[in-house]
Amino acid sequence: MVQQGLPNFGIAASDSYARFLMGMKRYCNFAPRLAKPKLRSIRINGFATCLRLEEIYWRIIEEIARQESLTVGKLISKWAIEIDMTQETICNFTGFIRIICVTQILEQAYPIDMNTIAAD
Repeated sequence: MVQQGLPNFGIAASDSYARFLMGMKRYCNFAPRLAKPKLRSIRINGFATCLRLEEIYWRIIEEIARQESLTVGKLISKWAIEIDMTQETICNFTGFIRIICVTQILEQAYPIDMNTIAAD
């Protein structure tokens, strides 16, 4: 039996369909709640504020903070000072936070086991 619209490569239709679906999850192989924005109140250099970031970024920040033995607030405060000292006017602070998270992972400055930040 061949399911309509799906190629049959000499294997059962259900196997072909399962492999097709697995291939679709190559890039989206994560729990959708990791993409859900989360608002957190934190203190950045003594000022109370709220940041809205996707759950995955909060988990990355928490892991980096843990590795540096800092609280999330102190880590982001450290980043804010560095941004102030090295950048011009910042119009999107949370965008910079996301970029810092990605660059830290890409540079492997903080080897992060994706299992530690995966959805519960």
